[in-house]
Amino acid sequence: MRLRAVSAVLGAALLASACRKAAAPPQGAEAARQPPKGDVIWLLDPSASGEAGLAPQLSRLGSAALFLPAGRIDLADGRWALVADAPPAHPLGAVVLVLRAGEALAGGFHGEGAPDGAAIGAALGPVMAEAARSGVYGHALGVHLDLPFDAAGAGRYAELVSALRRSVSGAFVSISVRALPKSDDERKRIAPLFAAADALVAFVFGSGPRVDPVAMDAFRRPWWAAYDTRASGTLLGPNGDARGSVPAPLLDALSGNPRVELENDLSANDASFTAFTLTLRGPVKVEGLTLAAGDRIAFRIPSVSEMLFQLGSSMAGKHYALGRAILFEGATEAERVFSLAAFEDVLLGRSLVPVLEGSVQPAGRNAVAVELVNRSHQATVVSRVANWIEVDLSPARPAEVQLGGFDRYEVYDAAGRPVSPGRATHVRLFETLVAPAETVTPARIVVRGALPASCCRFRIHAYAAAGPEVVSDWSTPPPPPTPVPKKPATTRKAR
Repeated sequence: MRLRAVSAVLGAALLASACRKAAAPPQGAEAARQPPKGDVIWLLDPSASGEAGLAPQLSRLGSAALFLPAGRIDLADGRWALVADAPPAHPLGAVVLVLRAGEALAGGFHGEGAPDGAAIGAALGPVMAEAARSGVYGHALGVHLDLPFDAAGAGRYAELVSALRRSVSGAFVSISVRALPKSDDERKRIAPLFAAADALVAFVFGSGPRVDPVAMDAFRRPWWAAYDTRASGTLLGPNGDARGSVPAPLLDALSGNPRVELENDLSANDASFTAFTLTLRGPVKVEGLTLAAGDRIAFRIPSVSEMLFQLGSSMAGKHYALGRAILFEGATEAERVFSLAAFEDVLLGRSLVPVLEGSVQPAGRNAVAVELVNRSHQATVVSRVANWIEVDLSPARPAEVQLGGFDRYEVYDAAGRPVSPGRATHVRLFETLVAPAETVTPARIVVRGALPASCCRFRIHAYAAAGPEVVSDWSTPPPPPTPVPKKPATTRKAR
């Protein structure tokens, strides 16, 4: 796993450099419509554009464009319209305006009463042309349609693309591709749609539907390879039926709750993501979400080590690939399992290992406080056993452990054998997920007996989400303070 992760990082960095080399500009009236070559960033949350430092971060990443939500296509009073998202507070350089499907387009373009692509294009064309000309989003290079489709409705979708393309003169029009035709007949039906679009964004990584990069390149159309870094949570009913979605940022809080039991889902045989189920043993209320005992949540989070490998392998030898499109969820970096800062570490060849710092401080006459801090943009894996800090209390023994922000603890003797607390000298505190830049609320350990004069040594173990194992040696505690010598008492002679 280590060799694979390292080779993936090197491959990704070399590929990033290659992708940024601009091709010779095309000649003629269509020159301005050509999609840019290079990696692009796709923000899924409209409010993410307001995060401080985004513009310089995109510059450091060498992003060819920023895909930014502009709104959803839906019916309003029986007419097709754009339900617009709020534009960013300030223009953001080179942008691509993303349109997603509203309720009326959720079923795509096929079936009885299927949406009329030409009518949608005629309604949206002037709106998108004005949005591009206004510059409120930035320099609009193109419009991207993130809409569902299949072979049966590809013709109607092609009419929408063509109509929109005529309206937004000088900007390209691209579409999302999450599935490829399975037969020659389907291929013939989809060919006009692919030909109508200036570029395709094909999903090659993530927990949702994906396409084969080799098959995608065989269509001989310009395309970006899309890597979906979103984590997904689904609330399950008693029979395993989906009852709704659970926001991905709640994973950290739920996985560390003592009323929640985590179990790996080994039935999901897919290297692209890690699957596990959270089962509630009691009622839990967290950030507005109320859960009852017996509720179950199925989580899928992207495998960072596999993504790093595919960042290079999926692009190798693809003649029509423009670059990579990396999708990021959440309004801020804190809400993302894989952040923009973490991707920056990948491209710039920085370490992908969490920088975990521990500390053990006196907390009264017979207690210590134990803290764990992640100083990096990289997370650990989600595991009940892999991520921990262990404290050596000898010759004292633990009497009470107050977990603070840690998930659970175990006790051992000096030889590392699990024993009862009365015989233990070591306490190991576990954290299921150490998120980027997280500070775990300190635990407090009350002891019986005398703590060592130099209190207390500790060690840390974890697995990085990118694959490598993090192991620290036993820390050397600071020496006890040197006692200040007492001045000898002076006596006055009697006269």
